[in-house]
Amino acid sequence: MPTPLDRVKATAFADGAPIDHCRFSIVFNRERHLAVFTAHNIDGATMHPVGTLKRTNLFRFDPQVPNGIQCDDRRGYRNNPWDRGHLVRRHALHWGELDVATTADSESFYWTNIVPQHRALHKTAWGKIEDWILALAESSSQRACVFTGPVLSVDDPELVNSDGERPVQLPAGFWKVVAIPHEGALRIAAFLVWQRDFDRAEPVAFDPVLEQVRLTTLEFLTGLSFANLQDADPLRPSEGPIAFGDDEPESRPLRITGPGDILL
Repeated sequence: MPTPLDRVKATAFADGAPIDHCRFSIVFNRERHLAVFTAHNIDGATMHPVGTLKRTNLFRFDPQVPNGIQCDDRRGYRNNPWDRGHLVRRHALHWGELDVATTADSESFYWTNIVPQHRALHKTAWGKIEDWILALAESSSQRACVFTGPVLSVDDPELVNSDGERPVQLPAGFWKVVAIPHEGALRIAAFLVWQRDFDRAEPVAFDPVLEQVRLTTLEFLTGLSFANLQDADPLRPSEGPIAFGDDEPESRPLRITGPGDILL
């Protein structure tokens, strides 16, 4: 599991302790009312075919988190263009014993695992990254570990979905890290997509190379440490991990006004 830095723990539910569900875990942001990140496993050798488990669409509150800090339909998704995006994809949990996979599928519909996603992003690049990861695991019957989360900026735009409800800030983007055995060694691939890139009528077609980034880039943006995976990143700097100064990135809030406005 990645380690949240102090600035992330300061706004995390239960001081950043993982909330464990069937086959996946969540660290939750009590101020933004969305996940900090999720973690789940895939067993490519025992994946059930797509369609084996029927989609229920039974979105509901996570019993391990107070209802008042979860973003549900009324606050985030009703009568607007934002999709209810799964961070842990339900089909990624459809492996092994069918009764366990069914429970995991059901729990993936907790609001803590759902985020507002641009409809074009949800149906194009984001879904294709997930397809690519599943195909990679299934084609080689490999096990994989996947970490996923939003990029949260203090300047994210607010969505007021229902009268009288607290506004929800929309994530600037989303990231995903997959760790998988490859040619006898552990390898990771990190991906980053921005919501505003999908405002255009014809978004850029998905290619893993276009969305792949250094793991250290995600660490800077998220306030998470992936120290145990840095050596497995093929894009890592040859001189070793980047060392930040005393005030980077611990004490400075992330500000993003658009995909091209990040200053590293």
